[in-house]
Amino acid sequence: MKNKVLLVGLIIGLLGCAVVNVYVTFPEEKVKKAAEELLAPSSKQPQSFLNNLFTKNLYAEEVVVTKDLKTDSPKISQAKEKMNTWRDKLDEFKKQGYIGETNDFKIVIKEMPKDSEVLREVRKIIDDENRQREIMIKELLKINNAAPTEEQKFRRIFAQVAQKYSPQNSWIQLSDGSWTRKK
Repeated sequence: MKNKVLLVGLIIGLLGCAVVNVYVTFPEEKVKKAAEELLAPSSKQPQSFLNNLFTKNLYAEEVVVTKDLKTDSPKISQAKEKMNTWRDKLDEFKKQGYIGETNDFKIVIKEMPKDSEVLREVRKIIDDENRQREIMIKELLKINNAAPTEEQKFRRIFAQVAQKYSPQNSWIQLSDGSWTRKK
């Protein structure tokens, strides 16, 4: 009898230690809302105290797109802040045709600048931007416990939103891999 109790206890103990990975999938509209929230250009209009008094919490602003898809993470906030510091220069290089938006949420050199100093600057912005985009995507997947198969969907939707906010004349990679200038 004692052995049976011990055996049952051992089995229950082992089952209690089992690791279960639960991954979540997200509808495209929730991913798009997150992308819009994170990639939309920040408004450059100064905010007054009175505007904030009636429209926002003065102490903190929650950055949760939906109950189901979290975007509130220090890593994501930091990546977004960094990306905003060079956004104007990035847009200028896009307009000049030096930088293109891929269909998988990266930027690449499309036309080489003739000036070596400008080329160095273009390469630095591309490296910095792609690094922050990678952090953003990986962190979104992690904090939402998204299924590994969700990464491509996130990248595709975030790429579409990044292309939407790119200035006219930017190089945009289409879903079939071809390139066009944004009108």
